[in-house]
Amino acid sequence: MPDVSTLVRDVLKGCNHALDLDVPEGPTLAVGFMPARLAFHSVYAVDTNRQWTAETPLENDYYILVTASAEPAQAYREAVRFHWEQFGRKEQAHAADQQAGTDPGYRSLALWDEWRARVWNQESPQKWISIPLPDGAVGGGVSTRRWGPGPSVYLSSWFNTLRTSYGMALYARRTGQARLVELAKQTLELALDAPGTNGAFKCIAVPGTNGASTLWAAGDGGGDSTKDGFLGYDMCWTGYWMLKWRASGLPGSERILPRCRALAAFIVARQLADGMLPTRFAEDGSVQIDLSSIVKAETGPVALFLLELYRQDRNPLYLEAARKGLAFLEKEVIPRRQWYDYETFWSCSPRTPHLDERTQQWPANDLALSQTVAAYLVAHQVTGEAHYLAKGEALMDFLLLFQQCWTNPRLENLTGSAMLLGGFTTQNSDAEWSDARQSQCGNILLDYYRATGKTEYLERGIAALRAQFPVSPAENWAHEGYGGRAGVSSFHWGTGSGMAGVEIEEDYLRDGIIDVASGRGVGVNGLNMGSCKIKGGQIDLSVSTPFQWNRPPVVTFRRTDPTRRYEVRINGFKAGFWRGKELEKGIQLPAREMQRRHPS
Repeated sequence: MPDVSTLVRDVLKGCNHALDLDVPEGPTLAVGFMPARLAFHSVYAVDTNRQWTAETPLENDYYILVTASAEPAQAYREAVRFHWEQFGRKEQAHAADQQAGTDPGYRSLALWDEWRARVWNQESPQKWISIPLPDGAVGGGVSTRRWGPGPSVYLSSWFNTLRTSYGMALYARRTGQARLVELAKQTLELALDAPGTNGAFKCIAVPGTNGASTLWAAGDGGGDSTKDGFLGYDMCWTGYWMLKWRASGLPGSERILPRCRALAAFIVARQLADGMLPTRFAEDGSVQIDLSSIVKAETGPVALFLLELYRQDRNPLYLEAARKGLAFLEKEVIPRRQWYDYETFWSCSPRTPHLDERTQQWPANDLALSQTVAAYLVAHQVTGEAHYLAKGEALMDFLLLFQQCWTNPRLENLTGSAMLLGGFTTQNSDAEWSDARQSQCGNILLDYYRATGKTEYLERGIAALRAQFPVSPAENWAHEGYGGRAGVSSFHWGTGSGMAGVEIEEDYLRDGIIDVASGRGVGVNGLNMGSCKIKGGQIDLSVSTPFQWNRPPVVTFRRTDPTRRYEVRINGFKAGFWRGKELEKGIQLPAREMQRRHPS
């Protein structure tokens, strides 16, 4: 593994750092510098025509991980641990300014309160479109311009407007903005009233003009949006967020279970004998076997929907179908690591799936993978069976191979060394950094922290949530491997989705969080946690902030002894005494003391 701290900008500008894995002929492993060229879109190849000579001696440092304790095919998990411990955690200690906007329109934004005012109170109402529904209600959402004759609302697995509106509704309820809650509820109404057959429903709505009726389409399961038929991935991801809306007790929840039950009945009736949950359906609801088999990893997101529905509505058919789906993945997908969903081939890699003979690897993508990781955790929670959590953690660590513990210094227009820390890339033929899926991955990581108490998941989850903000309003950074911010694909795969991820965790994380059991603290909103020392009942925190605050920051404390009395000190300042139960609710920090201690 390269010591990335030695890969400085001047060296990387001269030539690309590379790893050449030549499995069939060795196996041999070569590391060093290799001239490269852009082969197509975001795929790179060796540049055999380029002559390159180092003008000065180059020095590289590498770590070699030798292990005899890893389970078969899981040594990567120790590499994942090493990456974070050696690089990621160190960067996170001074990453507060990561959340500052870099786009000209966002450069004045830093703290969440500033982002919220812009994103929810200003941009969302301005970009909102309304869609008349058959029952006389009004649906709507922040518009997406992707398919059809005009702006549309997407309920897809890429640009899901309902997840964004859910985040907006949580914020609006917390701040007492009833009109904003009602606006967000329009997206739920759209999902509840979308037309379909036998429980399936369309996931794209384009409002008609000049009296024309709304135009509906299946979803976004082919890179280019799909008009005909139904897409199981899009429908189930939308169903999942309907259920999250219901679990949060937001207005309009009474119609969610009937809608989700009908969708589940449609899905379960079409499950294949081997357990695969197909995701491609014709207009009459029949299964398109060939298309579904290409993207068999999409069984994971469908299982996640069924498990979340079972959590709220204990029909054993949902659990049985989800169990069969996970068993199918354990036989047909996980051992071969065939993690390819629709995005793999119709986004940046236009080709059919096949084994790459040179590297002995299948195409790898992390969209359906991330939701499968979530599915295993929910399976553990609803059954109490430990093996689901164990399998989920192994898959989580595989997903973390896509997470950045380092920001390449050759990337342009970044203002700090930790700006893209925690971001997620997408697949093994896409060169982008910090794709907008990182917000969803951040929520999943925090769910695993709450289930396991492992603070690495807490740290990584917070880093993933914050990584979207220097990228916004774009989808990702350096889409073709180098350069700056990429283009804007959607509010819901950028600024809106990033802000929604923060709102989902706001009540739990606040502005900073201390895991008392492990003695680790993490800044969440504009805070740097320099150190956290806990001895007996005394907690000493070193905290700083590069930003000006209009209110006292709030830090929560988790995994405390609820009956113990703690003394908390902030930068040597005695902040007071609290019982563990009180610390769980959060305490205010002296902002002036933190700003005074922050290096200029």
